[in-house]
Amino acid sequence: MGARAWPLHCQALLAASVRTAAQQFPGRGQQASERIHDVRKTLKEARAIARLLLPCLGEPARVTITALAVTRRRVGRARDLDVIEQRLRRLDPPSEIAKPLTAAIARDRAAALSSHARFAASASRAQLNAIAKRVEAWDLGDVGANDIVEAAARTYSQACRRGRLAFRGEDPAALHALRSRVVDLRYQLAALSPAWPELLSAQAEGLNALRDTLGAFNDFTVLASFAAERGGLAPEALDHLRTQLQAKQKKLRRRARVEFDRLFAETPDAFADRLAAYLKRPVDKPSLAAKAQSKVGS
Repeated sequence: MGARAWPLHCQALLAASVRTAAQQFPGRGQQASERIHDVRKTLKEARAIARLLLPCLGEPARVTITALAVTRRRVGRARDLDVIEQRLRRLDPPSEIAKPLTAAIARDRAAALSSHARFAASASRAQLNAIAKRVEAWDLGDVGANDIVEAAARTYSQACRRGRLAFRGEDPAALHALRSRVVDLRYQLAALSPAWPELLSAQAEGLNALRDTLGAFNDFTVLASFAAERGGLAPEALDHLRTQLQAKQKKLRRRARVEFDRLFAETPDAFADRLAAYLKRPVDKPSLAAKAQSKVGS
């Protein structure tokens, strides 16, 4: 199997992911939270795969990543509000907290959906399909499997550094930055999973569990900020909510640390050597996997 098979596999998966996002992009009357969640998730997947080609392609990949981020932000606010409302319900706080916060979330959601309705969904779908077409035209003649391994190892190394920094301090933003690279690595390993499906898929699912833990931690941070800035709570009610959220976050932080230590136990060089060995002698041919899959992961 040629060294170009893996780059071509990633190119095919990237184009397929972008086209899937175009199909998922919600239009007028299609604002269901599940649909918004799906398109954001697919766009994150596409970003992660594009990052596998970023070091060797440079500007074309960078422009693509930026364009995907712009599209994702168009539906991001409504999804964030859905998430913090779900977290609020699970907390089941007293009515003096729940009622004003629920009303504030509803007001902001209506504004976010109104803003979304002001731009044409058909235009966003057209933009995504144009991105996919450009991706399919990329010339990967000089790109080999080693380039893909180096890009994935870079993501792994960045996650290691961000994790060490995050768990040394108490800054929620540092944990959120770690989550971004965990998400990328999760989708990158899922994209490369044909090399050894059982092992790489299991590792990707472990990263997905860490993503969920870090995501829950960040949701509570967002909820606390929203409550303080827009919730209209009395000082005593706000203090009560913060106490609840901090207790939840303390447990999530401990769980995230355990998951991080397990998933990032090997050095970046050892990770790269292991991945290179898998890609050199894959269980499944990546070209076949690229044709069979229209979307990596879920």
